[in-house]
Amino acid sequence: MMGWLQAWVLKPEYLPSWLQGAAAVIALGISVWAVWWAGAATRRRDRLELLGLAVAIYPEIQMLKDRTASVRKSIADSKKQYGTLVGQNVAASLHMATSIAIPPMMDRNIDRLFLLGEVAGPSCVHLVRLLMQYSDFLEGFMQYIVTLNAEQWHSAIDQLNDHLALLDAVIDKCEAEVRPIHDSVKG
Repeated sequence: MMGWLQAWVLKPEYLPSWLQGAAAVIALGISVWAVWWAGAATRRRDRLELLGLAVAIYPEIQMLKDRTASVRKSIADSKKQYGTLVGQNVAASLHMATSIAIPPMMDRNIDRLFLLGEVAGPSCVHLVRLLMQYSDFLEGFMQYIVTLNAEQWHSAIDQLNDHLALLDAVIDKCEAEVRPIHDSVKG
């Protein structure tokens, strides 16, 4: 066996071919390692971005729950406070009390919410979209309230509670899906 190896492989005329082949294998190994290492660095960066985003938006999601409760209270209080006023008088003050803005960190990172993964990402995007729809609905609804008399706006205002119930359900879902990511940072 050694004679064949010595006769074919170790001949001086074949040595450059063997060295070139060995260099190619080493280069291939180094390139595979470099791609793996770059991928690992990208995965680490993406994981840190994910954790940072979850830490930034989780408190805002929790505050949204408080805001919807505050809006519900404002609706109930307005029925008592503005009881005999016509819709024109009620709409301006009620608009400020019932508006819900998109939280600043969610608004600032709307194009990065997909980083939260296949579960939490779509829920957070849906929450932002629902908040936008609520704002649009509120604008049109307040214009409608302006046209109503003192007896009519009381029953119409209850439609806001239906929208708030839907918003609360999406907030709860989003919070439940972001919480594990957020809590993993605490360690």
